[in-house]
Amino acid sequence: MAAQVNAASQEVQKQNLPSVQAQANASQPIPVALPTQAEIVMKGGDKRDGKVVQIDEKAQKLLIQGSGKPVSLPLGQIEKIVFSKSAVVYLNNGMPKVRGDGTPAKGRPETWRGIPINAFRLLDPNKGQADVKLESVFSLDKLDSIRSVMVGDGKNKRQFVVDEMQFDVQKKTMTIAATPY
Repeated sequence: MAAQVNAASQEVQKQNLPSVQAQANASQPIPVALPTQAEIVMKGGDKRDGKVVQIDEKAQKLLIQGSGKPVSLPLGQIEKIVFSKSAVVYLNNGMPKVRGDGTPAKGRPETWRGIPINAFRLLDPNKGQADVKLESVFSLDKLDSIRSVMVGDGKNKRQFVVDEMQFDVQKKTMTIAATPY
């Protein structure tokens, strides 16, 4: 009797394994890369150039590094951040790449809306390495679709490179437009 219960329990566990694995994959952040040069467009039309070095959700500020000392900008005053198509970007393998050097994107651009600002983490500001948790925004199917773009042909992994960011400070959310390379 105990052997039958144990065998039945193992069968249920095997059947639930794909579901558990899918949920575990969904909670894994998506790696993204920020090019080293960005243009910050302010709501009044002013523009600032620099490298994004911090996004502080609690203080609702963006810290950029230009040619001088770092500058702090209120997220509520930023219209958008546009990342240069000709700037250096560091992919997962740590190697620098210049977008616009003739190497085409390896997929269609995507726009991810309604991301909680605190779901975005800048891991290495010097190399623009970041990740974003999308499980609260997208279905498991959509997350699988995003991950399938990253896997690519299995030999050459792809990474999403951020093209643009926008913030909604009232909702504490952000929008990210990114293209796989």
